[in-house]
Amino acid sequence: MKLGRLVSLGSVMSLLALVACSSGTTTVVQGSPDGGSPNGSESTDPGADPDSPANQPPHALGTITLGESHVSGNGGSSMPIVSAAFVPDAAGTRTCATKLDAACQIVKAPKCTTANTPTGCAPGEACMVDDDCKAVCKKVAVCSKQCDVGEACTLDAKGEATCEKIETFDAGPLAFSGTTTSITMFPPYAYKGNIDGAPFLAGAEIKVQAQGAVDAGFEAFEESFTATTFLQTSPALNKIPRDKVFGTDAVPLAWKAGNDSIRITVAGPGGSVTCTANDSDGKYDLPRSAVDAAIGERSETSGAAFVSVSVARQRKDTKKGLKTKGELSHATVQPEGWLELVTLSSESTSFQGCSGTLTACGTNACANLQTDSQNCGTCGNVCPNGTKCGGGQCVSTTQACDACTSTAIAGTCKLQATACNADTACKAILTCYGTCADQTCANKCYTQNPTGQAKFNALQNCVSNACYSQCQ
Repeated sequence: MKLGRLVSLGSVMSLLALVACSSGTTTVVQGSPDGGSPNGSESTDPGADPDSPANQPPHALGTITLGESHVSGNGGSSMPIVSAAFVPDAAGTRTCATKLDAACQIVKAPKCTTANTPTGCAPGEACMVDDDCKAVCKKVAVCSKQCDVGEACTLDAKGEATCEKIETFDAGPLAFSGTTTSITMFPPYAYKGNIDGAPFLAGAEIKVQAQGAVDAGFEAFEESFTATTFLQTSPALNKIPRDKVFGTDAVPLAWKAGNDSIRITVAGPGGSVTCTANDSDGKYDLPRSAVDAAIGERSETSGAAFVSVSVARQRKDTKKGLKTKGELSHATVQPEGWLELVTLSSESTSFQGCSGTLTACGTNACANLQTDSQNCGTCGNVCPNGTKCGGGQCVSTTQACDACTSTAIAGTCKLQATACNADTACKAILTCYGTCADQTCANKCYTQNPTGQAKFNALQNCVSNACYSQCQ
């Protein structure tokens, strides 16, 4: 085999050291004793947040939402949002969120590591968050037990099928007036309207009437609330350049100012980040930390990065002092009920970035800022003649080759490097290379260790391909 000169002898010396350092045994983190592992999304300290149940007196909670959602630049059409939910104790509605700063918090995607599978869980299990906000693997099984009318098949703590009485907590039939179309819903609440657009006019006075629960739930009530106004971003979200979203600075957002509250949500593989902004400001710079947290960790083998961004205007009226009734076997029914009446208008769009650790430079280009001489360190930074990009800096050709080799060994070619180091003959080739000053010596090292040649070739080819432009 004729050895190529794409990797210099100086680079081979660096390669040898790096292989030795990267040859340790891979450790799989087993996580907590219950089979899960912490995912970093512990409950946020509620502090002085008035919306946190921890800072409110005990109460049952009902939430009724009317709204519309439109995709940015989608020809002006929108989808209606109509939902209702009632819980016997608001203390059970907490979310596993972590604060990023004063305005933003993230609910991280659970990450399990108990098995060497894409989900981190064994077959037949799913990764989810438990009551302590820890990522755990739980069995996902079909509950096939035949149950009587009024019962449901569930899995107990041992994973065995059992029948339990179906318990409900609601407010009975709901009917609305002041909406753009007639809306009546019966438990379990599921809106099946056939209209497009918002179910209300901007600033409209809306009334909701509940007949009251038959069993456990809210007693009858009749409440009025005022709808929010519609949100429109300017410029439209879909006009934001991709390199702004996947760049290094904050992402500027703007809208026609209003008088309610604004919530910006950016969601991706890393989780869902929500930030609050002042509606009257008409603008908000979405922090880079929020976008990066939603994108999550990236690696050489990661697919294309993506995030979805939405801006929503929301108005919430809270009615207190409502009455509840009934009992539940698995939850405490608080005697007082609070009712949240929410109207919202939301605009959203999605962005697709670059694969792996590449960075979006310009509208369509993806660049490796560590090795791209046209985008070295930062987009648009062109290395002068006589230098190349190595390690994100414009350096001499030899330095660029060495830097690229180091990066490849630690990333793209790590598997090949570890395999070579674990093979006595392949490692002998590398050790011998370290004593050579010319190609004749290198060729001799290669021919004297025939059983290590295959793994050496795999490593050499990987590094050569990864560092062609730096080492040619």
